[in-house]
Amino acid sequence: MDVKIASGPLVDYVGRYVRLQRRGRQSQGLCPFHAERTPSFYVYSDHFHCYGCGAHGDLFDFLAKVEKRDLGEVIRDLRDRSGLANAPSAAAQERLAAHRQAVEALASEPDSYELVSPQPANIPPLWPGEGAPTVAILRPAAALTEALKTQLPVAALHAFQGYRGEMLGYVVRTPKNRHGKKGAFQVAWCRNVLLADGTVQEGWTFVSFPEPRPVYGAPRVSDAREDGRPDRYLVVEGEKCADRGAVLSDWTVVSWVGGTNAWLKTDWSLIAEGEEVVLWPDADASRVGHKAMANLGKHLAALGCRNLRWIEPPADAPNKWDLADAVDLDGWTANRLSEFVASAQPWRPEATAEPALESAEGSLPPGMPPRPPARDKVLTEQERVSLQKFEARRRPFLAVVNSPPPVLQFALPGFLRGTVGLLVGAGGSGKSWAMLQSLICLAAGLDIWSLWSDMPDTIVHLPCPAGRCLYLAAEDPQEIVDWRTHHLGLDAAERLRAAGYDVNRYLDLIDQNLGTFSLYGGGQENAFAVAPSRTETVVQRGPLYENLVQVGFGSLAIGMDTLGRVASTLEEKEGVDMGQVIDLAEALTVDTGRANVLFSHHVTKSAALNGQAQEQQAVSGSRKLTDHVRWQANMATMDANTAKIREIDDTDRRKWVNVVAAKMNYASNDGARWWRRTENGILVGGFSPPEQQQRQPNLAGGSVSARPGSHMARMSREVAGE
Repeated sequence: MDVKIASGPLVDYVGRYVRLQRRGRQSQGLCPFHAERTPSFYVYSDHFHCYGCGAHGDLFDFLAKVEKRDLGEVIRDLRDRSGLANAPSAAAQERLAAHRQAVEALASEPDSYELVSPQPANIPPLWPGEGAPTVAILRPAAALTEALKTQLPVAALHAFQGYRGEMLGYVVRTPKNRHGKKGAFQVAWCRNVLLADGTVQEGWTFVSFPEPRPVYGAPRVSDAREDGRPDRYLVVEGEKCADRGAVLSDWTVVSWVGGTNAWLKTDWSLIAEGEEVVLWPDADASRVGHKAMANLGKHLAALGCRNLRWIEPPADAPNKWDLADAVDLDGWTANRLSEFVASAQPWRPEATAEPALESAEGSLPPGMPPRPPARDKVLTEQERVSLQKFEARRRPFLAVVNSPPPVLQFALPGFLRGTVGLLVGAGGSGKSWAMLQSLICLAAGLDIWSLWSDMPDTIVHLPCPAGRCLYLAAEDPQEIVDWRTHHLGLDAAERLRAAGYDVNRYLDLIDQNLGTFSLYGGGQENAFAVAPSRTETVVQRGPLYENLVQVGFGSLAIGMDTLGRVASTLEEKEGVDMGQVIDLAEALTVDTGRANVLFSHHVTKSAALNGQAQEQQAVSGSRKLTDHVRWQANMATMDANTAKIREIDDTDRRKWVNVVAAKMNYASNDGARWWRRTENGILVGGFSPPEQQQRQPNLAGGSVSARPGSHMARMSREVAGE
C-alpha cells in the first residue's frame, strides 16, 4: 500500500503527533519515541528516521509505534478508512502529551545526581568481563515512557583516572550497530539519581564528566614526574591510542575523553609545561580530527608550550589510521614508534590549520575531480599554499549525501550558530535593552522575558543550551550598563521565582556565563575594525578584535552595541568598508569557535520618519550590511497612525515596540511580534496592543482590515493568531 494516502503525504500525518519544522526538503522535530533536547527526528517524503534513537519506518510503522498497536492492526484499520481522515486517538494524544511534559521537565530540571569522585572501593564492577554486557546503568535523562536503566554491549572499557590515580569513571565503547555506528559513553558511580518514575537511586549512571577534566592518561603524567623522567608528551586522538602508546618508555602518551572537540573541556596546563610536546592526529579523510588537533596546537602554544611538534600521518595511510592501528594491524614495535615520533616537524599553525597536500601540481584531496590541463605558470609558494587550502575545502558529493544531514543549531530563533546578525532600530527604540536582555537569556538558556516566544508570562527554553555571552556597550558609560544590569537581574529573579525555577541556580549560571564591558571613552583601543589610512581600502582587525579572540573563545554569543561605535574610523555609507566589517565578524565567529556575533545598528532617519523602519533596507549606511549578515531583526516604536487606529494615547504608544524578522536566511520567518516597555525600560514580549476598530470577519473566522495588503493588515493577522 502506498504510504502517500490520498488525503496527504506522510509529513501531514506525522505532524498531527509531532511539532515539525521544515528543513530543506524534509521536516524536523523532537522525537516522540525518546527524550531529547535537540531535534534529531526527520520526516522525508516516504519514511521517518530518528538519528538519536534509530527509530525508522514508513507511515504504518510510525502509527503502530506511536499508538502502541500491532502493525497488522494498523494496516487493516487503514484499509477500512478513507484516507486516514480521522484525528489521532485520544489515548495516543494523552501519551504524546505526557511525553512532551516529561521532555519539558527534563529540559528545565537541574541535574539531580551527584557524581561520587573518587569512586568508592566497595561498589560492584561496571563490566563483568569478556563476552558480557555492562551491568544496568541508570538513565537520569530518560522519560517515563522509556527504559530507566540499560545495559551496553562492550567493545572496549577505558578507565578514566585523575592525576593521583583516583578512579573518576569509565568510557564504554560499544561495537558497531546495524547502521554501522559505534558509541562512546561516559559512565560513573553516582548517588541521588532522580529517575522519571520518582525514585532516587545510587549506581552506575550515564554522566558527562565535570569540567575542566584531566587528560586521559593523567596517572602516567604523575608517574613520569615522580620518576624524574623528562616531561615529553605525545598527544593522540582517543583512549585506545593512548593505551597502546604505553609501550613507549621515552614518551608519556595522553589524550582526552568526550569526542573530537572535547579537548576544549580538558585542562592542558601541565602538558603545556612539558619540555617537548608532539601532536599525532589520525589519518582522517574528513579532516575533522586533523582540525581539532590543529586547534589544540594553537591552545598549547597560547599556554606557552616551548617545544611543540607535529606528526603528519603517512601519505599512503588508510582512512582513520592511528597509533593503535600501527601497533595492532601493522605490528609496529616500540622502537618503530619512537622513530616515527622522532620524525615530527616543528609545529606551525599555517601548516596544520588545513589539510596538507604533496604540491599544487601533484595529488589532489580525496574526491576531487581530475584537474584540467595545467596552465603555463609556475606558482609562487604563497600561491601554491593558497591553492592547497582552497582545494582542501571541497566536500565530496556522495560523502555528504550518504551521511546524516547536519543538525542546524540556532542561538535565537532563526539565528544560526556561528553567523553574524544585526539588531536594527531608531534611536530610543530599546536596542541596548533588547541586546542585553537577549544575552542574559542566552546565558541562562531561558527566554526569561518572552522576547522570542509568543507566550506571555511564560519562560521557555531557547533553541540552544546556556552558554558564555559577552556584551560590549560602546556608547554607554559603565554606570548605565550596571544600572540596567541591576534592574534586569532583580526582574529576572522575580520572574524565575514566579515560574517555579531554582532562582539561585539560574542567577549563578548567568553570573558564570555573562560578561558585560563598557567601552565608553576607550577611543581606538576599542576599535573592532580599522582602516590604516584614508587612502587604503583594506580594513584590518582592530585591538578589540584581537581581545575578543582571546576573551570570547568558546562563547555562544558576542553582542556589540553599536556597530558605528566599534568601527568609527570607517565610512558607514561605503560598501567596501562595511562589507569588510561583516567579513571580519564572520572571521571572529571562526576564531572563537562558532560564537554568534550580533551588532546593534541604526535605521535611516527617512525610514524612521516615513514609518518604514521595519523594512530590511532601512539599515543606515551601505546596503552591504544587510546583504552580508545572515539574520536581521528591526525594532520600531509604534507610530502615531497605528496608535490612532488602535485607540492608544500618544504616551502609551511609545511603550509598544514592533519587532520584525527582516532577514532570516536559515529558517522560516516567524513574522512580527510586539514588545512592551515596563518599569525601568525593561522589554517584555508575548503581548499584543489592543485590537484596532472597524474590522470585518474573514472566512477563516479571524479578521482582516479593509486593506489586506497594508502594514495594518499584517498586524491584524498577528492579533488574530495567523
